[in-house]
Amino acid sequence: MKSFIDLDLAEKIYFYKREYLSTKQEWINEACNQLRNRLNYLNNILYEKLNGRLTRAIDNCIASCRYHFFAYDGPKYKILSLPSTPFVGNYFHYPNQEFKHPDEINQLIENDLHYQSYVMAHNGWVMNDDPLRCFADEGQFVYLCRDLIQWSDLIKLRCGSKREDCPSLYTYMKEYTRLIATTFHGCRLDNCHSTPLWFAEEMMDYAREINPNFYINAELFTGSQSIDIHFINQIGINSLVKETWRVNHCYEFGEIISLTSESDPIGSFNKSRISKLLPTKPYSWFYDQTHDNPCQIEKRSVEDSITRSACVAMANCSTGSNRGYDELIPHYIDVVNENRLYSKWGNQNKEVNEKTAIISIKKSLNTLHIDLFQQGFTQLLIDELCEGVLLITRYNPETHKSILLICYTSFINENNRKNRLNTLSIEGIIDEIFIESSINDLKENNNSIKHFKKSEDFINGIENLNVYLNESINVEESRFINLTSENSPDYIGYRTIEFKEEFKSGSFIILKISPLPQIHEKINNIKQIIKQFSNSTSQFNKIIKDLTLIDLERVLYRTSAEEQSDGKGFDVYIIPDYGKLNYCGLQAIITILDQIRLFNQLKHPLVLNLKQGNWLMNYISNRLEIYSNTKQLGEWYENVFSSISLLSRLMVPVYFDLIIRNSYELLLEHSYSLMTPFISQSSKFVRQLSQSSIQLISIIKNARLPLLSPNLREPRPSEEKDEQTLERIQLCSSLAAGFPHFASGIWRNWGRDTFISLRGLLLLTGRYEEARYLILSYGGCLRHGLIPNLLADGKVARYNARDSVWWWLYSISNYTNSVPDGYEILSDKVSRLYPTHDSPAQVAGAHDQLLYDVIHEVLLRHLQLLSFRERGAGHSLDSNMNDEGFNNQIGVDSKTGFVFGGNRWNCGTWMDKMGSSEKASNKGHPATPRDGSAIELIALCRTTVSWLIHMNKENYYPYDSVETSLGTSGKTKLLLTDWLNRIDENFEKEFWIDESNTSGFVNRKQIYKDTINSTLQWTDYQLRPNFLIAAVIAPEMFNKTNIWLALKQVETILLGKYGIKTLDPSDYNYVGDYVNDDDSYDFKRAHGFNYHNGPEWLWLTGYYLRAKLYWSKQQNDPLIYKQTIKHIRKILSLHMDLLNSNDWNGLPELTNDDGRLCSYSCSVQAWSSATLVEALYDLIRS
Repeated sequence: MKSFIDLDLAEKIYFYKREYLSTKQEWINEACNQLRNRLNYLNNILYEKLNGRLTRAIDNCIASCRYHFFAYDGPKYKILSLPSTPFVGNYFHYPNQEFKHPDEINQLIENDLHYQSYVMAHNGWVMNDDPLRCFADEGQFVYLCRDLIQWSDLIKLRCGSKREDCPSLYTYMKEYTRLIATTFHGCRLDNCHSTPLWFAEEMMDYAREINPNFYINAELFTGSQSIDIHFINQIGINSLVKETWRVNHCYEFGEIISLTSESDPIGSFNKSRISKLLPTKPYSWFYDQTHDNPCQIEKRSVEDSITRSACVAMANCSTGSNRGYDELIPHYIDVVNENRLYSKWGNQNKEVNEKTAIISIKKSLNTLHIDLFQQGFTQLLIDELCEGVLLITRYNPETHKSILLICYTSFINENNRKNRLNTLSIEGIIDEIFIESSINDLKENNNSIKHFKKSEDFINGIENLNVYLNESINVEESRFINLTSENSPDYIGYRTIEFKEEFKSGSFIILKISPLPQIHEKINNIKQIIKQFSNSTSQFNKIIKDLTLIDLERVLYRTSAEEQSDGKGFDVYIIPDYGKLNYCGLQAIITILDQIRLFNQLKHPLVLNLKQGNWLMNYISNRLEIYSNTKQLGEWYENVFSSISLLSRLMVPVYFDLIIRNSYELLLEHSYSLMTPFISQSSKFVRQLSQSSIQLISIIKNARLPLLSPNLREPRPSEEKDEQTLERIQLCSSLAAGFPHFASGIWRNWGRDTFISLRGLLLLTGRYEEARYLILSYGGCLRHGLIPNLLADGKVARYNARDSVWWWLYSISNYTNSVPDGYEILSDKVSRLYPTHDSPAQVAGAHDQLLYDVIHEVLLRHLQLLSFRERGAGHSLDSNMNDEGFNNQIGVDSKTGFVFGGNRWNCGTWMDKMGSSEKASNKGHPATPRDGSAIELIALCRTTVSWLIHMNKENYYPYDSVETSLGTSGKTKLLLTDWLNRIDENFEKEFWIDESNTSGFVNRKQIYKDTINSTLQWTDYQLRPNFLIAAVIAPEMFNKTNIWLALKQVETILLGKYGIKTLDPSDYNYVGDYVNDDDSYDFKRAHGFNYHNGPEWLWLTGYYLRAKLYWSKQQNDPLIYKQTIKHIRKILSLHMDLLNSNDWNGLPELTNDDGRLCSYSCSVQAWSSATLVEALYDLIRS
């Protein structure tokens, strides 16, 4: 083994004083024993390895002998002889092809340098080996273990791992490559898998330097599709060699034809113009026989030759063959040792022509193969009619014509088999028999192969055969089939054929089929309808031009709860074996159709449902026809679907998809046209996000907004009478917080969610009128200086959110800045539902107040330090809240100008999770009280005050101050400008945690506090993302250096894949995954207590992006700005993928840690899309 012992090292390891031994000699003896034992142990390991390899070598020798002499699919050697048929193959090539005794060869190799330089190892194939390694390299044991299936006509080249390892070989092969590339259009890389990848790559790169269009067809059998693809991509392979010789049954044959073909299954949907990029299978070059395949006539039967070629011809890929196959040469043609020549083309003796063997059949099949491609027969179906009989159909999805091959195969031991074939029913007209053919042995007992004699002069084939070929004949002339039904165009039933006795192994027939005239007429009608989509003056386009965004919500979306609230008896469609759709409208169907098209899921329950009946088509048209605004569109669909329903059921899903897909895209385009140029002229992603404005905004009967004043200036909302109560109803649309949990009823309308989302989903999309109605409706519900969090039509509203009113004020400021003449809203009349704290609900118009007075009241109530207890406080109002939690207060700190409120037993900001688990003892405990002064509320207050100062200067707002009466101290007047200055003067010193901060509550530095003066003081210092909101809404408060450091902390610590973590992961209370029904004893987790203590919320990402964008500009460093833009685009690309993968076609509320799906989250959330729309608006403007 060429090993040695370092005795000095051995002495250090093994020789030392042992307490249990008394003399030095005993120590020496023990050290020698220990060393001896170690050497025996190591030698035994090597012995076991060597013995295992020798055992494997013996097993492989026996297996090789078994294959060559006895296997049914082997060469079946008759005698043992050297060197032609040895017991085992020879792994080495010796000079002059000598075959000496191994002992003599070893002696020559050791003593004769000239001799050993000409001894070369054969190349070959190693089963299940790694093709990326060289099995002949040093340290490999492939030759020793006899693992190699050697190719005795080839030697293994030592290419090394780089050019310098063997420069002479590299130079030789490069010149060989040059000759090939300048002589031929391409090459076949034989045994590509056993050629070092780097070497093949460099040679083929060189070939394409010479000839850029050089075609590479590779024989690649790595045993792994991923490794195949690696070779393909690295070398630039155009196609892979695919062979049929290993197929031993017709169902296997069908599988390989399907795998090699570039065809879609029959009934596949039309491809979209734009689709998701997916991995594709390698292109195939499909051979009935290659030059190194065993001869299939010899192994199987003569009859196998034409049926095999017929099946190959039906494959939708490149096909190939080998010289001699068409001439029925019944033996393997050895490309190395064969010395005879092929016959010449001609009509003389010993020449071949079209009448020779199966040449004429192959010519007809090759013509068919080309025609199928050129004429658009792109779809494929393969079926086994009975054992041994394949039915292969190529289908043209444009003309709906088909070519059917019925092939009676002839595999091993099948020559005399005769299976019973049932009748075959065909839908359509049989135009003609394109080809029918068979081949039979004229010798008794099929002995042509046994009687075959090789010519000594040329390579010859079998001659004593009966070859039958007939082309372009009527079905009545067929030798193989009888038509037992009518075939006239007027006959609308199935064509039925029976098979005659002559149709047996070695026969095939190819039929041309056309659709029935009635079907053809309906298809033409549908195609004319499809043309309406591209004609701007068509009936369809005229219908959709009258649709509003509210109408489009019904057509495209509408959840189950929303649809049921209409009381018309409709709900979402249910697909058997699939379940309920997400929406009643087209979006739910489009989502499924997209998946079907992308992955060719033709057995999807939706496809089966369409094939089985017209229920879905009737559902689409019927639900639209019952509403006046969508009635015409419903009738249009009904007309189209009536034509589709008369087609073959196989065609119904295809044309249904065409109609739904095209109409859906035009409806989307129409929706964009109704929005602002920012949406209609923007990117696909911006336009996709804008769909949340349509999804979530609609008129819901059981979730109405409070009535607006009847004295409101124009425009005013449309009105109608309730069909049952006859009361006056204003048709004001409301904004759902999210789907599916907040679609209808009292849970639909949330003040906070509505006004966080208002700018992104209504103002930036141009839905100004609806935004105005929302502002005035919620303003009418003002009470205690707050607007409701949970609206519930205003009459049972909850006033438990301190932040909703500030988001409302911020939305009004955005309205005045975004809408032409938007300041006019300040003078709009607001119908006050509760003009005083304790007043009962008033009828609309009984107590009107101008909006600017309502706004002033909000400021007044806060400056007066208002405390109140929620009406109806107790278990029936909130079964989880502690009694003290129903007590609320709001105020403004006179020193700092900071708005404050709440207590430790309630949660009045957006982080409003109340514990509800008695088992885990978190019931009644707010997970995030955030009482005191919350950072985003201060920002909202600051930007509101700044905006009102501006409105006052422009004479749109009459107040420049707020005058309060505080007990015995009399009246106090606070100028808005003084309020603003107090906030700006105190913000940084109160909220910034710098490196010098020594508070024991500090966990992170260079961040902004989340709150100040909270009851639980340690919560002030938690790293939370709420300062991101403040940094965008009121950037004037921030120091540009400090905020940039804080944003870096967010990027490093809080930024998730899609959302922003709601708490620092190093915080004790952090739990990243939200499980609302967690029933554990864990205080931090039970009943989803961690809702805002870890999970990653998407709406915050919009503010993060906006903050990064704004503050990167303030750093006055072009490199920082450039890096920020790149960072933002990367995040947006992830959101684009998320939106495209969401079956609800929107962005979810939140995700678990690292962007993992959270099943308890809303699938579509208003503010998730809204804030991202705002971020994209800022990005585009930048």
